[in-house]
Amino acid sequence: MSLGIPVAGPEFGSRHRMTTFLILANAIVYAFTSYENLFLKVSDYWVTIGGFSPYLFPYPNQWYRVLTSMFLHGDIFHIFFNMYFLYFAGRAVERALGSFRFSILYFASGILASVFHSAFAFIGGPSAYVIPAIGASGAISGVLGAYLIFYPGTSLVLCVPIFLLPICFPMRASIFIIFWFAAQVIYGFTGTAGSIAVFAHAGGFLMGIAVLPVLADKRRIYWLKAMAHASWFSFLLMPSYPLRGLSKTSKLILSIFTVMLMLGGIYTAVTAPRVGEVKVAAINYTLNGIPYLDYVPFNPKDLRAYARSVTYQETKVLLNRLAAAKLLYDPSKALKTVEIKGKSIVTRHKVSADGWKEVVEVPNLISYFKGTYDRSGLLTEAEGSIITRIIYISQTGYKLSDDVRYDFELNVTDVNVSLISRRTALVSIAVTVLALASFTTKDRE
Repeated sequence: MSLGIPVAGPEFGSRHRMTTFLILANAIVYAFTSYENLFLKVSDYWVTIGGFSPYLFPYPNQWYRVLTSMFLHGDIFHIFFNMYFLYFAGRAVERALGSFRFSILYFASGILASVFHSAFAFIGGPSAYVIPAIGASGAISGVLGAYLIFYPGTSLVLCVPIFLLPICFPMRASIFIIFWFAAQVIYGFTGTAGSIAVFAHAGGFLMGIAVLPVLADKRRIYWLKAMAHASWFSFLLMPSYPLRGLSKTSKLILSIFTVMLMLGGIYTAVTAPRVGEVKVAAINYTLNGIPYLDYVPFNPKDLRAYARSVTYQETKVLLNRLAAAKLLYDPSKALKTVEIKGKSIVTRHKVSADGWKEVVEVPNLISYFKGTYDRSGLLTEAEGSIITRIIYISQTGYKLSDDVRYDFELNVTDVNVSLISRRTALVSIAVTVLALASFTTKDRE
């Protein structure tokens, strides 16, 4: 999008049944999962139960998330642009492949996007293995990869909004798509993409290219080419035979960034033991009767780091109360089981805003708590009920809410992210090799 938005004309029909179905399915799912927020953004609940997190790969009963995450979108802009690019590229690719083969490419690209996201998650730190990823971007990236191979010479009309006025200009499809792919790789390795899973985009893109030699129906493509050439006769012109396939420059640029991903995968596969293990807490709780489910990573060397990766603020409040009460981590409780009933305690929390900072005392009633601790004194399993108050902070000060009640269960699991990184890296290496062979040797076919 940094180059502009390609303009696609309205064209739907029987040849685009799968593209139509996918757009409608994504729209329906978004409406169902966002109506609580007036359709502006997805409900956190659905992200928690349907989003994909790399640390879940070792658990087969959680693999469904690879598919469900492809139909969840963060907000209205997220789904709009995803569906627009699916509409833009999906119709043309489905015309070339057929609906069934197109659906295989779409879902294969989405699945491999999750694999690439997992292989390079170490760049984002421990929290990247836990924060749920959502969106159809990886699958749509695969469609863009196929579009590049099928229609590299297509002239697109790109529009850039400047002061609310669209400035439009033509650009060859290969330039637009290759620039986009290069940007994903650069943003990924430099860590400047923020919360966007750019390696998922790059992985889906390469998968869309890698599977074409297997999925492409050569007979169908032959007839499509013949129809395209025959269309020139209506203007009393001889058929046009432009250079087929990608140019040498396009192949060179694609090869450079594909090899970068390949080398990154090799590096991950070799050095994965350095990634180590991550402790992941599954927290199932209710706040005043409203249910929540959250997953939080804990780094034993920096236990306060969990605050930066918590999905819900409600979860952060609960963990902050447990930490302040020395129930989340306390070396003196190592290898012990602690049980508390009906205990009042005041916890202290540092809060600040522009121009002021203060320590706030919060009254708490631990109605019930039972927890087990590991060798380091970190809570590994617990259940309990706490009545506390939430601190609301503004620029001028703070205020405490009325009493709120947490009923919770917590279980901490050691996740070997080294093993996850190594295995997904090996798959990513294989895909990059296949994609490299595909666009360098099969593009003219």
